[in-house]
Amino acid sequence: MDQWDELRRLQREADSLVHEPRPAIGADDTGTVEVRVDGTGRIDAVEVHRDWRRRLSPEAVGPAVLAATGNALTKQATALAEAALRPSPPPRPPAEVPGPPPSPHLSRDGPDPRLHELLVTVTDAIGELHAYTEHMAAVATRTTIGRTRSGRVTVTFTGRHLTAVEIDFRWLGAEADGRQIADEVEAACREAYRVIATEDEAAAARTPHLTAVRDLARNPREFLRRITGD
Repeated sequence: MDQWDELRRLQREADSLVHEPRPAIGADDTGTVEVRVDGTGRIDAVEVHRDWRRRLSPEAVGPAVLAATGNALTKQATALAEAALRPSPPPRPPAEVPGPPPSPHLSRDGPDPRLHELLVTVTDAIGELHAYTEHMAAVATRTTIGRTRSGRVTVTFTGRHLTAVEIDFRWLGAEADGRQIADEVEAACREAYRVIATEDEAAAARTPHLTAVRDLARNPREFLRRITGD
């Protein structure tokens, strides 16, 4: 087993210890509104019971969406914490006795160019930390508005968290059914996420090396590919 085989084995063991957040579904106290969040905590589906008028007043629909979202995020965080506390299965023994820990390949021409390139990227990323810190501080308090084309639903995000849902009461009281309400809320959230993504992409363009390092940290397999060439 050479040093790269050993590195791959260690990577497989590390992967077995990583617990990724999974999608979760939450509901308000009445069970009228359900919200599904994806693995990143973004709202990707909303359901409103067809008999919502028997359970909620028009004024209570927006708060119910907030409550359902909060419930989904709580379930997601709880599941992640429980997964982290569960004992991991013992690692499989290697097929061969491993050799010495992997070390950078040295040759007459100097260090492996792949490792040199990675080192340069990390060094440049450190220089971009100040700009990134400023961006993250701004993100935490940033207010983003998402509004549907009809103007019936407006959502507010503080940072990346949904903090307000406003729905046209006259529309709710006159004609809106559950599916229409859900569609409008989803559309408003998509618009807010589009604005957030545009701002994040602009910030990432100012810190390209730090973004590259963060992407590698989120994708260990890509990190392994970068240094082994596989």
